[in-house]
Amino acid sequence: MAIIYAIASQKGGVGKTTTVLNLGAALAELGCRVLLVDLDPQGGLTLSCGQEPDSLDTTIYDALRRSTSAEPYILKTSFGAGLLPANVDLALAEMELVGSLARERRLAMVLTPVGHLYDVILIDCQPSLGLLTVNALALADYLLIPVACEYLAQKAINGLLKLVKKVQVHYNSQLSIAGLLPTMFDRRTNHTAQVLKELHETFGSQLRVYEYIVYRSIRFAESAAAGEPIIHYARNIPGADAYRELAREIFLNLPTPAK
Repeated sequence: MAIIYAIASQKGGVGKTTTVLNLGAALAELGCRVLLVDLDPQGGLTLSCGQEPDSLDTTIYDALRRSTSAEPYILKTSFGAGLLPANVDLALAEMELVGSLARERRLAMVLTPVGHLYDVILIDCQPSLGLLTVNALALADYLLIPVACEYLAQKAINGLLKLVKKVQVHYNSQLSIAGLLPTMFDRRTNHTAQVLKELHETFGSQLRVYEYIVYRSIRFAESAAAGEPIIHYARNIPGADAYRELAREIFLNLPTPAK
């Protein structure tokens, strides 16, 4: 069965989609069977994979609504990973699932039947702590938290950690926090260096703060617009190296058959 990572933060613009896209591409480059799951109604991951969300006839929303396997809805990407896409229809899911039986387990019903087809599943959560994010955390083995090196992004961590504790108690006692991934680090400013220092001081004793740092670069926006991962679009920028190194660590810790 696949190892499942939820990539989440209640704050938008911290690099969740960028992390899912490029970590997935780096894992695929290592030979992993990877599934990317777009769990954000904005469809940013779907768009970044070269798909037009609004033109898709079926998405993850249809699988969630029908409580059926994700397999018929998975698309192929140019870099070798599978993609379970999303568009604005997914915004209806939270409202429709509120009164459903086992509403926190609906994503598990969708992904568990395809778990044996992949080594790693990466879930791109929406920037909220709502029902869709709870579904991702209730299923995931690990939570990876991208943290932009700016003041407000750091403050958003505490709310997510409170939700994690509730999920661990009620739905998923096996959920672990893989760590905090510093993103959007700008070497030209003292502010980002100070925020990174405070991140270590505030959370370093209880959580891992990854040594892999994703540096701010316009190339990330350009690669997303081109529908390509940064590791293909601009292979040599430091941000690309960070995702490769993180992917290598994940790969080396996968169960033996996946290597």
